[in-house]
Amino acid sequence: MSPVSRYLEPEVLRRLDGLALSGRRVVEGTASGAHRSPIKGASVEFRQHRAYVPGDEPRKLDWRVLARTDRPYVREYEQETKLRGMLVLDASGSMGYGGGTQEAIGKRQEGESKFEFAAKVAAALSYLMLSSGESVGISLAGEMIHSAPPATGTAQLARVIDLLERSGPAQGPADLQRTLAEVAQRLGRRSLVMLISDFFAPVEALKRGFARLVHGKHEAIALRILHRHEIEFPFRTWRQFRGLEGERARLVEPAMMRRAYLEAFQTHQAQLQRVCGSLGVELHTMISDEPMVDALLHLLRRRTEKQMQNLRFQT
Repeated sequence: MSPVSRYLEPEVLRRLDGLALSGRRVVEGTASGAHRSPIKGASVEFRQHRAYVPGDEPRKLDWRVLARTDRPYVREYEQETKLRGMLVLDASGSMGYGGGTQEAIGKRQEGESKFEFAAKVAAALSYLMLSSGESVGISLAGEMIHSAPPATGTAQLARVIDLLERSGPAQGPADLQRTLAEVAQRLGRRSLVMLISDFFAPVEALKRGFARLVHGKHEAIALRILHRHEIEFPFRTWRQFRGLEGERARLVEPAMMRRAYLEAFQTHQAQLQRVCGSLGVELHTMISDEPMVDALLHLLRRRTEKQMQNLRFQT
């Protein structure tokens, strides 16, 4: 099986055919594309007048309106832009959970790791954007940060998949705050940033990383990849739990640990949801034992519904 087919199965491509991933907020671009964005500045198509506020550039004043009404207004325009996307894939040790043969509830089963699932999500999102003529890049956050800057064309899909093929979960944690800060700095102009992670990190650090993106006027989507064991903690018999990011192994009786674990998991999840809600970061959860394309189609449907709601609200 070729690397492309391993990440983008024919059935996945068939179901994604004709779909697109779009940004819901303002993005900037220099090329003409399929996404309209209300950029404030010189452009082709007039959008609206708005009252002048201190800090607006005088050249944007509509002098005719000022002469007629004796009130300062600035002109805003719409510009056709090409959406630019950036994928940030968490390659920390915890993303390796689920790989190989897993023991679950008294039987053995084959499964793919959260990282393998997340890599397929990244490949599918790249395919969606590139097939729509958009540009996309990728950055992998682990012990080292590897990246491919945003670009367009079929060759970029090959570069993204090659980077995924040569990568895997590390032995330690990933500094997502630092990665997001570096991504925001490198991107410069506004982009759609999609972070794919299990988000098993201090919420305050995640908050600072998301805030850096929001401060840079980027739109951020957080795609949380979880294994079902992490949500349900289904273990029933004594077993040894081994840390995937350098923690020492512990022999525990699951019945004693289950309640404490689930309480901590739910507290962390609630904190993550509050942070994302307060910063305007779109949060979606995907379970690694469910079909990836179904989770992706659900994401696209939710975004389309929100776009339609926003349009109805604006009109």
